[in-house]
Amino acid sequence: MSKVKSGMITAKCTDGTTVVFDSSKPIGQGAEKVCFFSKSKKEVVCFFLNGLANRRGKSRQLKEIVGRYNLTKDPRPHGDYWKEHFCWPTRIIDRDGSIPNTFITNYGIANPPLAVVSPAYRSTFFFKTKYGSTVEGNSTWFTSEKCLSFVPDDLQGNFLTWLQICTRLARAVRRMHFAGLAHSDLSNKNVLVSPKHGIACLIDIDSLVVPGIAPPSVLGTPGYVAPEVLAGKKDAAGKPFLPSVETDRHAMAALMYEYLLNRHPLKGKKVNSKKSFEKDEHQSLGSHALFIEHAKDSSNRLRTAPKVPLNALGPYLEALFRKAFEEGLHHPTKRPDAAQWERALDRTFDLLHPSPEAGKWFVLAPGMPMKCPFTGKKLKKMVPFASCHLERKPGEFIPENHSITIYHNMSLHTWHMKSNVFPDATVDRKLKGYFSFHNGEWVLVNQSGAAMQVIGGSDVPHGQMIKIKKGLKLLLHKGEKGRLLIFDFMKAT
Repeated sequence: MSKVKSGMITAKCTDGTTVVFDSSKPIGQGAEKVCFFSKSKKEVVCFFLNGLANRRGKSRQLKEIVGRYNLTKDPRPHGDYWKEHFCWPTRIIDRDGSIPNTFITNYGIANPPLAVVSPAYRSTFFFKTKYGSTVEGNSTWFTSEKCLSFVPDDLQGNFLTWLQICTRLARAVRRMHFAGLAHSDLSNKNVLVSPKHGIACLIDIDSLVVPGIAPPSVLGTPGYVAPEVLAGKKDAAGKPFLPSVETDRHAMAALMYEYLLNRHPLKGKKVNSKKSFEKDEHQSLGSHALFIEHAKDSSNRLRTAPKVPLNALGPYLEALFRKAFEEGLHHPTKRPDAAQWERALDRTFDLLHPSPEAGKWFVLAPGMPMKCPFTGKKLKKMVPFASCHLERKPGEFIPENHSITIYHNMSLHTWHMKSNVFPDATVDRKLKGYFSFHNGEWVLVNQSGAAMQVIGGSDVPHGQMIKIKKGLKLLLHKGEKGRLLIFDFMKAT
């Protein structure tokens, strides 16, 4: 490809603004677009290439994505919060006649030109490999052991930060689906992650499926395309399955499984076709797809049992992964939605415990081994936990079928104290209390601003502490939807 020597080009956007970009050197090119830095390097200008199937439709799609469906644009609720979850396009260049023909010709750009302007990726999402190359932190670096071997150890994150990444992904997908949008190509290439910081960002937003306007332009990325799409199946109306909210749910579950367990959920030992590798993979991910940790069918298990099995993720995540890859694998409507994943992840955070090896975390709940599956090291002391109860009517509580695992310096927040509060974008994140192992005893220090009630005992005023003993019943919040904790201990073996 020949380079254009004209340097900076000023392009007119459809909202009346202009953007100056460096035309001398593209920063990336894919099947649909070629991209350039703006002069300030704070934005990226991506031009669509020749061969655009439906230019008019694409223009309408971009207009809706940048305008009516822009989840990061004020006055939408919490627009700034969602800017961290998406790299959302901000402006469009459409039929700007001032763009030089030499630029259009040399880069094979659609004529008349069509481009989208998006924020440049944050510096947090770039890192240096072990060999000194600076690379973009898309998920491909972290979804297989081979690629992960190129990432410096201090940038690989830990189980806690990967749970945070999964939560970010689930929140972003939930918000997108709530607006009626589908990503259509959710994959390890289109989610930026920073495991060190526990953050994630969805990219390639200009390809969103917009209701009634924009059909999907791609079927997805191999490994994340839903089985029914890959197999060419048809729905009840006789129409072929295409990327949608349901296929996003499959891709999201596959990504989270890879993030947490570093293996693909469908790539096991089973051979479905001996004709060619391509044919076998097509069937293994499509019509013959089978979960590698299926509870009843072991034919696609890994040849060597994984070091960290699915049940090490705890009861909530295990249940949803089984729902996604057993019940919902070939039945799209049965797949867990993003809100269910978000809730399961929130509850899994309540079960986290520090590993005996500093800097690592694992899931620990009653009935689970008191051993870190990532390091193999056992806990040597009893671990307190509290079973949660809901107030059905004043003074009468029922089990919530949930517990909280306690560790030294663990903090309490509003979502622990009230059963109807979740740690979303709107929640108050002020500290309400903390647990501590103090002078050989476990204590809870109340910093909620109000008294906590001991059932059958004296209240715990703000600023005071109470010893944690087996059978202690503590109402954390006396108001509506207050949560009652009943304490016990898990014994080391």
